[in-house]
Amino acid sequence: MLIAIIVIVQHTDKMTLIVNVKDSELKAVVLSKFDFLLKLFNFDPNCIAPNKIEVNILDSIDKFLEVYKREYNHTPPEYVVGFAASNGRVFVLHKELFEKRGHPNTEFENVLVHELCHILIRRILDPKHTFRWIEEGLCQYIAFKGTEFKVKKFVSFRELESREDWEKNQAYQQSAKFFEFLDKEFGMNKIISFIKKIKLMEEYKAFKEVFGEFELIQEEFIKFLKVANGN
Repeated sequence: MLIAIIVIVQHTDKMTLIVNVKDSELKAVVLSKFDFLLKLFNFDPNCIAPNKIEVNILDSIDKFLEVYKREYNHTPPEYVVGFAASNGRVFVLHKELFEKRGHPNTEFENVLVHELCHILIRRILDPKHTFRWIEEGLCQYIAFKGTEFKVKKFVSFRELESREDWEKNQAYQQSAKFFEFLDKEFGMNKIISFIKKIKLMEEYKAFKEVFGEFELIQEEFIKFLKVANGN
């Protein structure tokens, strides 16, 4: 059985973080990463509802698969070790089980950050949903920043907007690399500003206001990829 540890994050009655985990060391990791993301997004819990986020670290693969199937009506791909469900709920396998799903256990913190990042982006944009390449790309970049993102084949970002298109291409590396490029060229503060503008306007209009014409920036990114790939 998991032990429910209720932690109130920041001194406000507007935000509660619930961490369900046996391991006190992993509890500390969750709190640390959550605080990191709150600061990164300059997230104001007094202004953004709903007020509860729940993180579940599961110490059983069978339980993990059961919860995933209950949420999505199908079993996850064999590599999945974490997911961000509806209503602010995150589920991640215990790090000691990562290798059984094809991941080194050293990736536990990266996966945790990726899934928490999903929750905060969704809270910022609620009730709107944004393009898959934006949400997945930024989550992947923030979670794995400092690692090498390898892009073997470029796909136009306009072909990565819907869930269906994303499932065909799974362009995690390319989308993360794009946010790495934007970070180097414009800085993370601009990226966060872009995400918050999406709440108010269409994605490419928000992009233009922060970075410039999307098609031109995409062309610059393609040149950046060719240099990065030694072409």
